[in-house]
Parts: sequence; C-alpha cells; structure tokens
Amino acid sequence: MGTNISRRRVIKAAAAVTGAVAAPMVLRRLAWAQGKQIEIGIWSGAQGEFVKKQVIPKFEADFGCKVLAEEGFTLQQISKLRATKANPKYTVMFVDELAIDICKREDLIAKIPTDKLPNLAKLYPRFIYEDGYGTGIGSSTGGLFYNTSITPPKSFAELWDLRFKGQIKLNGPKNTPSVHFLIATASVVTGKPFKEAQYLVDQAWTKLAELKPNIQNLYDSAVEAANQVAQGQAMIGGIESSKYVYPYTRQGAPVTMAYMQEGTFAAPNCQILAKNGPNMDLGLAFMDRMLAPEVQKPLSEFALMAPAVSGIEFSKEFLEYVPYPDSKMDALKLFSPDWTHVNQQRSGWIEKMNQIFSA
Repeated sequence: MGTNISRRRVIKAAAAVTGAVAAPMVLRRLAWAQGKQIEIGIWSGAQGEFVKKQVIPKFEADFGCKVLAEEGFTLQQISKLRATKANPKYTVMFVDELAIDICKREDLIAKIPTDKLPNLAKLYPRFIYEDGYGTGIGSSTGGLFYNTSITPPKSFAELWDLRFKGQIKLNGPKNTPSVHFLIATASVVTGKPFKEAQYLVDQAWTKLAELKPNIQNLYDSAVEAANQVAQGQAMIGGIESSKYVYPYTRQGAPVTMAYMQEGTFAAPNCQILAKNGPNMDLGLAFMDRMLAPEVQKPLSEFALMAPAVSGIEFSKEFLEYVPYPDSKMDALKLFSPDWTHVNQQRSGWIEKMNQIFSA
C-alpha cells in the first residue's frame, strides 16, 4: 500500500481535527448559558421581525439558550417594566431614547457593566445614554418628508408660507417626533439653536397656532402619512423618522426626506437592561450581540439606519440614505433633546398642543 498522502488530504484532516477540538471548547466556554432563558421586549413591525428571524435564532444556537421576544412600542415597554418591577420578568428592552431617563429615575433599569459588552469598544460615544444606562443600536434621522413634485423647504420657518395651506400632515402629540416639532417651532420663534430652544417651548404656542391653516391633519401612523404624501394627498409631513420614509423612496415612490438648515433630529433605537431581570448575564450577552458587526451591518441595511458602531463598510447607494460614519452625523447637526427636561414638561406640552389643534 502506498504511503503518499496529498497535501490537500493532510489539510482536510487537520481541519477536521481542529473543528472537533474547537466545537467542545466553544461549548465549554459557553456552558454557563446552556438551557437558560430570557424574555426581551422588541420593536413592533419590520425591525422586530428582523430581530426575531435573523438575530435571535443564531444567538440561541450559539449559546444553547432560549430568547422569548415580545413586541411593543416604547410606552408599552415602560409600562411592562413598571408592572413587573416587584417580580422582574424581562431582561432586555428595546426602546426610544426618551425612555431611558424615565426608566432610570423610576429605578427600573440597571447600569450596563462595560466589561460585559466587548463590542462597546467600537460604539460611538453619542450612543451611550444616561451615563451608561442605555446604548444605541442605530439611528434614523428625524426631519420633514415631502412629495418630490414640489420644491422642499430649506428652513422650518417656511412651513408658515401660504403655498403650504392645507398641505401639511403634522405628527400628532402621541408620538415622540411631535416634541421635535415643538423644539423646531421654538427655534423659529426665538432664533436660538435647538440646544437652547428646547428650554423655550413655552414661547412657541402662538406661532404654532398660526400654523393651523396649513395643517391638513395630525397623524398617528407614520406609514399611512408617508403613503398619503407619496400619493399627493398632502405635500409635506413630519417631523418623522427616516426609517418610515426611505423604504418608499428606495422603491421609487415620489416621497423623500428634507433636512432643514436649523438641524436634524436624532431618532435612535436603544436597548436597556432591566434591573434584577432573570439571567442578566445572558441578557448582557444579547445586548453585546446587537452591537456586533455581524448584526449591525445587516440590521442597518434592512432598516436604512446608521449603525451605532464604527468600522462598518457599506455600499455607496446605502450611504445616500444614512448619516454614516459619525462625521456625517455632525454635518447634519444631529440633535438629541435633553430628555430629563422634556419628560418633565411633556404632559403639559401634549395638553397644550391638543388644545390648539382641537379648537
């Protein structure tokens, strides 16, 4: 029998041995996770489906665990954490940025231990919230959207022009971007940048009331509003998150975003760690997975949002829709409000806004 063995066979055999050794090593390294289970709150809609279909199954396979995902909106997620505070049920929640301040003040969440999330090393500093009580997962941009048959405004001040009479769909007070519009209106009135105008909203009510002739209606559903503007039923909508508009733009619909000279609002998706939640070590591993490049890249491409971490390569076409890398976020004057202040004022602002537009 010949003793000649091809180089290819040697390499193949070595790889098989290496794989056989590596697999048990990985299992031993993750033995602490085997059989554990966490419940998490994720977004509703397409992004939630992406997480359920593309992220969770791979994570479960890697860790030998179970992840139960429950869909909901930010205010619902806060309510769930409140209702289970005495007997925590959830471990990780996906929320809008505004929720982190609320949950921190109500002692519903824990500070994230940085040593448990290796992928934090590449997280842009702007995506660390409330001194480490939450991280961004990615960010859309908040601005106006318009039917491409018109010349879009360049400044929020132009929305009061007569040419827009009855042609504007305004985001209603139930939704976070309504706060952005109040800040933008205060900026128009005072001439101050958003950073200062957010504390001067009480000076904006008379100006906001003067906009009523140009308002077609206040909307709750971003998807419906974007569709209606695309169909020409109105010319402008917003302020709205780009993730609800750009999918239609990419499909060829005559609707897209317009960013005003005063600046652009950040619309980040965030994650938080429930205080004393079950299997918090597994929850932290899941949060770290959400920041891993292998999740950040496909999630960003799917949702048309900027990833929260540096060092990811994208196509030129994708970069037309998102402010990435971090320097492009600065160029757009991407702004996040002081949610501690806003949350203290918001109920009064909602009441006042309802009074103006229901009169």
